[in-house]
Amino acid sequence: MRAYQRIASAAALFAVSGAASAIPLYDSFGPLDDATFGGTGIPNQEVAVASQFEDGDTTITLGLSATQRYSNPALSNDGAGTYFAGVGTNFGGAGESTSEGALWNFNYYINIDSPTRTIDDYDINIYYDFDPAFDNGPFGLGVIDVDAGVTPLDTKVEGSQNLLFSFLSTGVPGLVTAPTFAGFDPNAVGEYNFAIQVSRAGWAVEQVRMDVQVVPIPAAAVLFPSALAMMGWFRRRKPV
Repeated sequence: MRAYQRIASAAALFAVSGAASAIPLYDSFGPLDDATFGGTGIPNQEVAVASQFEDGDTTITLGLSATQRYSNPALSNDGAGTYFAGVGTNFGGAGESTSEGALWNFNYYINIDSPTRTIDDYDINIYYDFDPAFDNGPFGLGVIDVDAGVTPLDTKVEGSQNLLFSFLSTGVPGLVTAPTFAGFDPNAVGEYNFAIQVSRAGWAVEQVRMDVQVVPIPAAAVLFPSALAMMGWFRRRKPV
């Protein structure tokens, strides 16, 4: 995607979301049975999903979620697009990755169901966040330029990424623009904002957003968000 197109997409996201707003946005929150997120065994039953019927014969479906990395404790969520994770890193268990990663991954799903269109017909960006401050707007977030990395016939892209993956902090020319915030700290308490934006011919077509709140407690404790919310750890919010 050309620089001006990326700026236009970011501006569209900003206009839709409102100044400095990163409140989760979706059509439904629940199962996305078609999603594998590029792996096996990755949970797909608690996903922020947006789906748009576009131009008469095309259905665009987007999904975002956060899940545990490998055999780490499962994340919890508020049922409204905000996930709760613990601080820290590990290297995975037996038969898992030997690279260090945060205890959680963010997952994405993009599907263009159409007899005539493919991903290459759209400008599609995935936005990700290194800054633990709450409610970061789109400017300054990292950007994965999805349509720049596909073949002309691709109609589906999905994957699972960890914010400690090096390419997300160094960037990839023409494909990944790193956030302006200097590096992801897996031990930092705060909130990380994620979005997928689809545009065509300069107009925003569809969008989905989620948050991940990282809390200063053992990772297993995120299985009990309702009790912790009473202590003021979490700020629960509903989509606009």
